[in-house]
Amino acid sequence: MLKRLAPSPASVVLSIADMERETGLGKDTLRVWERRYGFPTPSRDANGVRRYDEAQLQRLRLIKRLLDAGQRPHQVVPLPEPELQARLQERLQAQHAGQPPSPHPALEPVLCQQWLSALQANQTETLRLRLHEQLLRHGLGSTIEDFIVPLSVAVGQAWLDERISVFQEHLHSEIVQSVLRQALVQLDQQGHSGTPPRVLLTTLPNEHHALGLLMAECFLALQHCQRLPLGPNTPVLEVLAAAQQLQIDAVALSFSSHHPPNEVLPALRQLRAQLPSTVALWVGGNAPVLRSSRLPAGVTALRRACELEAVVAQWRAEHSAI
Repeated sequence: MLKRLAPSPASVVLSIADMERETGLGKDTLRVWERRYGFPTPSRDANGVRRYDEAQLQRLRLIKRLLDAGQRPHQVVPLPEPELQARLQERLQAQHAGQPPSPHPALEPVLCQQWLSALQANQTETLRLRLHEQLLRHGLGSTIEDFIVPLSVAVGQAWLDERISVFQEHLHSEIVQSVLRQALVQLDQQGHSGTPPRVLLTTLPNEHHALGLLMAECFLALQHCQRLPLGPNTPVLEVLAAAQQLQIDAVALSFSSHHPPNEVLPALRQLRAQLPSTVALWVGGNAPVLRSSRLPAGVTALRRACELEAVVAQWRAEHSAI
């Protein structure tokens, strides 16, 4: 069952700065929603300053959770709280049933519970040590595929179920990314970064999830590829400019399940049309549209980061004959 957030005292009155801090929604966003959707509906004090009550805080928290789960503002902001609760409950049920099977192996339940328990207790150094132990025992590729990927799915579900907080989900992501970056440095020190293809890695605007991109970079490093990571949120025109000026052989993009298809497909069509035909375009992530027949020709979609090994081998075989 969906757990309701604990109510604050009825007498609590919050400023717009309080609402921004408590919900993670920016002040400008709240003002725009007020004009566009008629919510929130703050009262005004004698100086005309906005004041919010606990009921609006509760409703905005629900809206934020639905936005984080992939909903769009126009779909949820106008809804009353009972409908928001119902929609979030439907989202939870959809996560547990009716979804296509994951291409990744399931994580051993004991390991998963140990990680979640340490995360709930904010034991950051314990988590970091456990991840380093996984790397030492199993290597980088196996640790990503068999541990990090299924574990990140479990952490995301725990957040959706309200078993962990937003900051704890962020802690998980930052710990994983910091350990993977250390692993990349070690690989590069061993000479794992000087062989074509020369790959540009990034995400497009409105895609803030960078963990998938980092995992892809790890597999490229294991194949000794030259990598040029730009980080997330690079405009399409900048991707095109970078590909030209940096003499890129392939562009690798990551799309999370939250990325709307009406943004993904036009961007991929533009990139494929304007990139030289000699530049490969590789895309990965959990966005369902990447598995659809609408994907532009000349775009290679991967479900798992480890598939980059075969894609790189194919690229090298094709270009060795040129």
